[in-house]
This record gives sequence, C-alpha cells and structure tokens, in this order.
Amino acid sequence: MSLSTVHSTLSSLKTCQTDIGTGMDIVTDVALDVAETAGSENDAVLKKLELMMLDEDIAVTQSEVNFTCPLTQVEMVNPMKNKKCNHHYDRDAIMGMIKARQNQKKKLRCPVVGCGNTDVKQGDLILDQIMKRQIQKR
Repeated sequence: MSLSTVHSTLSSLKTCQTDIGTGMDIVTDVALDVAETAGSENDAVLKKLELMMLDEDIAVTQSEVNFTCPLTQVEMVNPMKNKKCNHHYDRDAIMGMIKARQNQKKKLRCPVVGCGNTDVKQGDLILDQIMKRQIQKR
C-alpha cells in the first residue's frame, strides 16, 4: 500500500469523523431544545431522554472529557468545541486569542499540544451545550 493511499484514507476518515460529530451535535442540540420547551405532560419522558443522551455522551467520551481550558488552565464556563479538531476552549479565552491573532494578521494554531489544526477560526467553533451541562452538574 502506497503512502498516498494511506494519506488519502486517513483524510477521508478524519472528514467522516468530523461530519459524524457535527451530526451528533445537531441531533443532540435539537433533542435538548425539545426537552427544554416541551409541555409538562411529557416532562418525565423527556427528562429520561435527556439523561440517557448525557449518559451516552459521557460513556462514549469519558476518556476524553477534560473541563480545563488549554488556554487559561482553569475550568471552562462556556466551552466552545472546534468542529475541525474537536478540541474545547473557554469562549472568552479563545475569542480573545482569535481577535489578537487577527490584529497581528496571523493564524491561530490550536493550543492543544500535538494538534495539527493550524488555523482556528471563529466559524469553526460551536458552544458545546452537553459539556456545559456536565460542568454545571459538577
């Protein structure tokens, strides 16, 4: 197998992983919105659904859960997820860094050690509601 074939396959897998993650984020956001806005007659069922979703997310990512912002080294308040590399940062910290680098006309590299994302952009960041709820429940 050639190196270019391996590289192509890895690129495809990374794209699929990102797409799946984005899809799961969308589905989770919609389900949580439904749970928050539903009528009282469905509260018990929707609460159970919400707990199952949070438990499933924790079970899948338990080895990766880290509530510490890589920029501030303190617990995040408003965790933002980078859709490109799936790393998390506190909103105020990452937005401040993006603005500072833009003023310098430079790109911002993901601050997580070993990450290959060399261009963190505001458009790639989404508020991670699930992580925010996990932090609030601690």
